[in-house]
Amino acid sequence: MVLGITTIAFFAIAILFKNFLFAIIILLTGVTLNLFMRRPPEEREYEINRSGIIVNKTFYPYSFLHSFWIDNMDLSWQKLLITSKKTLMPLIILPLGEQDPDEVKNFLGNYLPEKEQHEPLSHKILEYFGF
Repeated sequence: MVLGITTIAFFAIAILFKNFLFAIIILLTGVTLNLFMRRPPEEREYEINRSGIIVNKTFYPYSFLHSFWIDNMDLSWQKLLITSKKTLMPLIILPLGEQDPDEVKNFLGNYLPEKEQHEPLSHKILEYFGF
């Protein structure tokens, strides 16, 4: 609903300023975002083992990871935040689900330092809108 109202408002502003190309871009953006929001969430499989972390068949050895943090601000939705050395993907965010956070913390503590980290605002916004 927020997306629809925002799209219509920006579309009306673009028409008022007689910027028809921008109006078309706004409509296409609104439709595209709506289509992405309606997709079911992607299921991720991950494994934490003695060699590293595997996320959707992508292996991250501990030598390519800096640190970890367990974000437990929301006890119903705890997340594991891992800082990597990759430039394009510096933060790996994994939901813990039913996994015991203390068990994960104790295991990862043997391989990585624990440093406080926070989920980026952009990720929280995308998560709120269903991406």
